Amino acid sequence: MSVYLAIDLGTTGCRSILFDQSLNQLASAYEEYGLITPAEKYAEQDAELWWTLTLRTAKAAITKAGIAGTEIKSISVSSQGITVVPVDRELRPLCNAISWLDMRCEAECAEFEKEFGAEYIFTLTGKPASAAYTLPKLLWLKKYQPTIYQTAYKFLMPMDFLIARFTGNCITDHSMASGTLMYDIKNLCWSREILSHYGIEEDRLPRLAFAGESAGCVLPSVAKELGLSPSCTVAVGAQDQKCAAYGVGLCDGVMTISLGTAAAITKRWSEAKTEINNGVGWCGYVEANAFVTEGVINTAGTCLRWARDMLYRGEAYDLIDREAAEALARGSSLTFYPYMSGPSSPDFYPDSQGCFYGVNLATVRGDFALAVMEGIAFQIRILLEAMEAYGNVHTLVLFGGGAKSKFWCQLIANITGMKITVPKTTEAAGAGAAMLAAKAVGESLPPLDSATAYLPGQEAANYQKKYEKYRAVEKRLWKQEI
Repeated sequence: MSVYLAIDLGTTGCRSILFDQSLNQLASAYEEYGLITPAEKYAEQDAELWWTLTLRTAKAAITKAGIAGTEIKSISVSSQGITVVPVDRELRPLCNAISWLDMRCEAECAEFEKEFGAEYIFTLTGKPASAAYTLPKLLWLKKYQPTIYQTAYKFLMPMDFLIARFTGNCITDHSMASGTLMYDIKNLCWSREILSHYGIEEDRLPRLAFAGESAGCVLPSVAKELGLSPSCTVAVGAQDQKCAAYGVGLCDGVMTISLGTAAAITKRWSEAKTEINNGVGWCGYVEANAFVTEGVINTAGTCLRWARDMLYRGEAYDLIDREAAEALARGSSLTFYPYMSGPSSPDFYPDSQGCFYGVNLATVRGDFALAVMEGIAFQIRILLEAMEAYGNVHTLVLFGGGAKSKFWCQLIANITGMKITVPKTTEAAGAGAAMLAAKAVGESLPPLDSATAYLPGQEAANYQKKYEKYRAVEKRLWKQEI
């Protein structure tokens, strides 16, 4: 039996999952870790802890599965992106990793945008200038931590760091590189223009490779630690949302929706049209000659959890679904705009914030629950329109915590007017990593099967007018032309 080990290194935890050649999950183990926040706008992580937990969860998963480590043919990584850690020649962190949530480098980002121009930056990299991305963090290090910056052998992102610890080789993929603001998305390479402008040597960045290529065999010390065969291959992985999309079968005609803390809506393209389609960010993908647009709702599942904590404290999500369904049957007209952390794609209204519209004396808590669910679904539809989905996409694969709610899945089908399918396991990113692991050893695993499907129902026609009103009110609230 061929076994593949997927490491899913997220923002708040590390999970190791074992899959067989039919993409059945054999066992998994998970451990959480936190952010280090030494000052306002600072968010860091202990990169050494990433490696410690990778080894620990991998051992636990192997034990749970009851297999020998030598049965694992290949390993790959699904990872948070953007976060960066400088390392020395022994691949030891020189300081804490600076998280993608860290915003200390806003001044450096503003200077970058001023020097290159917002339109040119987007056309070149597929991203808007943002302090979340990697380049401004490196410029901050260069300015305020010059000794660390000059001493660094490589600047690695989380996936790169794990691959380096597994194999000794510093490699990243095109989906990870896309989150750096140093990547030329049309030419699939590091931007020599940007690197030269800031004096960043290309050999201090990880080598670019496509996901699913071999990064090398595990180091003897790692093989001994985990009981692996010395011939166990480590595959180049990918950013977690891209791994997840790959794992559930993203392709022409099929888009994916990760509905978790945030929501990510992903579409595959054969070319990067960054000069004409700039409402959502572009990324390299796990396949050659393929790109994705990824529309993000910053606070999706977070909004529903907030509503639960405010209005349903101590209650289960089943009750929220039930009362939301009752509100829908009553014809509730309350609407919700989920800008709970400010502007979001594709409109980026500068003054936007979370808002309930249409509260009256008959409003009850079920109306608020329904409004939150509808508001997220309306935002999904807005992003589908911005990503040119209508007319060429027929299915949305929905996964993540939100996919557990049958009511919400049906609501999204009704509001988008598209078929929704839900895969058989919630571990989509891990499944994608396992597929990449298999690819590196010349094998092919099919995407996850769908367990449930939802088709637009009778409510779909009613939602067209409600959606039009939702959009009109939204534009009026933030003083946009209509």
